[in-house]
This record gives sequence, C-alpha cells and structure tokens, in this order.
Amino acid sequence: MKNKHSKRVRTVMEYRVKFLQTLGTIHSEGARLTTPPVASAAASGAKAPIIFRSELDYISRCILDCPNIETGGQLFGSWTEDGTPVVLFAIGPGPHANHQPTFFNQDVNYLLAVGTELKNRFGLVHIGEWHSHHQLGLARPSGHDVSTMVSTIREKHLSRFLLCIGNCNGRSSSLNPFMCDDRTCVATSWDVIRQESPVRRPVYEHMGSILVDPRTRFASHMTGTLRDEPARPRYARDSWMNEQGNGQLLNRMMLHVKSHHSRSAEVSVKLDDMGRVHIVSVDYGRNGRWEEDILFPDGFPGLAPFCRACDRTGSAEFRGIWSMNDDPFVAFVDYYDSIIRQY
Repeated sequence: MKNKHSKRVRTVMEYRVKFLQTLGTIHSEGARLTTPPVASAAASGAKAPIIFRSELDYISRCILDCPNIETGGQLFGSWTEDGTPVVLFAIGPGPHANHQPTFFNQDVNYLLAVGTELKNRFGLVHIGEWHSHHQLGLARPSGHDVSTMVSTIREKHLSRFLLCIGNCNGRSSSLNPFMCDDRTCVATSWDVIRQESPVRRPVYEHMGSILVDPRTRFASHMTGTLRDEPARPRYARDSWMNEQGNGQLLNRMMLHVKSHHSRSAEVSVKLDDMGRVHIVSVDYGRNGRWEEDILFPDGFPGLAPFCRACDRTGSAEFRGIWSMNDDPFVAFVDYYDSIIRQY
C-alpha cells in the first residue's frame, strides 16, 4: 500500500512539473499581458465568468464519457478590462491523459500542441482549468485542488485563474465555476451566452485533425446548470415539427422508444445545431453506458429516420424498414421494431 501511494505521489509531482512547463509555454509574455492587473479575485468584484453554450455542452459530453472516473481539460479565451474571464474554447482530455477515480492528469503533449496553436493562430489565452469529480458528491474544489491552483498562480505570476468542477449522476452533468487568485478560490456562477462560440468552427476547420472529441454525442445538463432556458425550441424552418399536431406525434414515438428500454433509461428529445429533432436514449448494460440516437431528417416523414447506437466498445449505424403510409406513427413503430431486432 505504501509503495502504491508513493508511486501515485511521484506521478502527480512529475505531472505538475511538466504542466508548469507547459503553462509557461502557452502563457508567453504576450499572453500574460492580457491577464487582468488585479491581485485578488476575491476582492476585485469581478463579474460572473462568461461562457458560450457550445463550450458547456462540450464539457458535459466529456464528463458523461467518464461517469466513474475523473476527467478534465482546459479553458481558452480572454479577459475583459474588469477582470471577467470569457471562455471561447474548451478542450477535454488528450489521448494519453491519466484518468483515475480520485485524480486526473492531462496529456501534457496534447495540451502543449493545442494550446500553442490556439494562442498563435487564434489569439486565445489559457484562462482556466476544469475537471470532474464524477459521482463523488463533491461539487467544489478539494483542498488539494485549491492549494495546487494557488501555487500555480504564484509560480507563474498570474493575477487569477478560473477553476471549474464538474459532477454527474450518470445521465446529466453540472459545471461549477470558481475564481482563484494567489490566496484562495471563490465560488461564482456562469453568465451563459446561448449560442455557439464564434471560434469553435474556425478552430475545427484549422486543427480538427488533432482535437479529441468525446464519444458521448449529446450534452445533458442537471437542473439549475443553465438558468432561464428558452421556452420554445427553435426547429429548422422547414422542419416537420412546425406543423400542428406533430408535437404529439413526437411524444408518442418517444414513449414507444422508452417502452423498449429498462425503467432506469433516460429518453429525451434534443435539437442539434441545424434544428433537427433527435430522440436520444441513455441506458446502462453489460458494456457500461449505452447511447442510442434517432435523427429525424428535414424530409421526415417522407424520409426515414436515421439511427446510431454506441457504447464503450464502439458505435454502429442501423437502417430499419421504412414504409410510409397515412400514419407516420405506425411507420415509425414498424421501423423502430425492425431496428431493435438488429441489436
């Protein structure tokens, strides 16, 4: 037991040295000038950190990938004149990150490659860190988290840094922000801009080949993570959901899907960035977390839905029998039942 503990301490210390070296590289002199000239986050009265909905969604997907072990990543963006951090781009764990039940170490080479490119190409500053405490029930930084963050701020001569702690219940996630300075970390709340970050697509167009995406396809936020959700969903302009009565049809199809899963399965309706409807199911089986995604294309019900299912072993696409008649619900039941038989 003692040797195991000593090995873990050495691993954490070695990672910390590499991390500080990497932090120095992506916080060059030019980047450091963009940090706010305020010594104490607690005393500054800075506004709530700003984050785009796309980045919260991305982090949620990362957290849901690892419901029983810690995961994490970095936050890139800028600082406003009053010291408010603006999160424009979030990354998750690199391919060689170290995930354990009670700690997480980022893949330092991945952080260096991505962080350097984000700084040089897009002018984004490394403004924060995030990691999950998965289902440990700890929604705030641990004592070790705080001491590590305070030491890093002092050693790198930063004014402040954003630390975010994620949690999940296996089906949904939360992300709590904390502003840290050279003394402590103080809880705050998000100011969410409900749209995609203006740099997310340009970044993927330029460096998508080196970015690591989470396996979980859809974000799912715990109640209270996002305040004042829009009352009406925004469907695509030509969506079948804009026709009267199709909301009830969608609900009937969702209930039919749910009838084929376990009682603990979470089945919900989600919209993608193009305003298309998906019925998404999350359940747990022999291979752990299992997710099913049924996409309804713009031409539905003239065009068949598209189904994809995945678990930790991989993903597969399924095409069922689609014979459109006067009743789209009957057509969907026949279609879905033919897919289930392929599982």
